[in-house]
Amino acid sequence: QFGVRAPLAPSAFELEAKKSIDDLSDGDLKGKKVLIRCDVNVPLDGKTITDDTRIRASIPTIEALKKKGAIVTVCSHLGRPDGPEDKFSLGPCAERMGELLGQDVKLAPDCIGDEVAEIVGA
Repeated sequence: QFGVRAPLAPSAFELEAKKSIDDLSDGDLKGKKVLIRCDVNVPLDGKTITDDTRIRASIPTIEALKKKGAIVTVCSHLGRPDGPEDKFSLGPCAERMGELLGQDVKLAPDCIGDEVAEIVGA
């Protein structure tokens, strides 16, 4: 048919290039800083999380990375703010993630800057 292409199967190279956490050894990750983007866009009633499913879904990946010795930094966003708005703070998400991980989760005030560099470097 004119203008319609059959979908191309991924090449062997493309399939081999894809890796999961299970493909990475402890040696690959031990002491390495890993940035992971998690979807923690959870429903809130004020500052109270009404459904933490998305946060809970991220915990096995974070724990797997930590178990292999990685230093894990999580990034995310909440809502679609035009600028900083308190109602879109990830504070409640960081608190809940800390409860689920059994450790303190530091919330950076921004995604850039000296304070962030200090937190990530710690």
